[in-house]
Amino acid sequence: MAQDGTAEGAIIGRSSFMQARSQAEAPVDGDLSARTAYADSQRETKVSPLLLKDWMPAFLAQLAAPRARFTRATSSEGNRLLYLFDPEREFFASFTENDGTWTVRQGGPVALWDAIEQALTAWHDSDRPDITEVRLRVTKEAHVYWIDGHPALHWRHDLV
Repeated sequence: MAQDGTAEGAIIGRSSFMQARSQAEAPVDGDLSARTAYADSQRETKVSPLLLKDWMPAFLAQLAAPRARFTRATSSEGNRLLYLFDPEREFFASFTENDGTWTVRQGGPVALWDAIEQALTAWHDSDRPDITEVRLRVTKEAHVYWIDGHPALHWRHDLV
């Protein structure tokens, strides 16, 4: 830690923590299809949302859209349904698969999938750096994450 109260360094490896019951987020409730009924846009994805099942892409998704929650469900017909929600702000992305191609429908003032997809594409184009290449700077104002030499892999999370 520096004298000004800031700290900077590399993330040395993967980690995760089991949340206590009091910390666990409540599941996204209600009729998911109703919550995603009114989309502002629809398009084919550039990358599969199934990447979010892997640790590093999921980590990058949280940097790109910190409040987003990835939700998986199954329709009454047995089809796989994937969603991203920012429950506090009512932003969403819903995904449907057709012969290996994914379509995303997004709603709300922020296109959640656009931000995540941009991060995943930049990560892939940068030869998929591992978590050990991520740097973090902590100040009183923000947490800043980046990967050296890759300007598109840079995120600032202001502290409230």
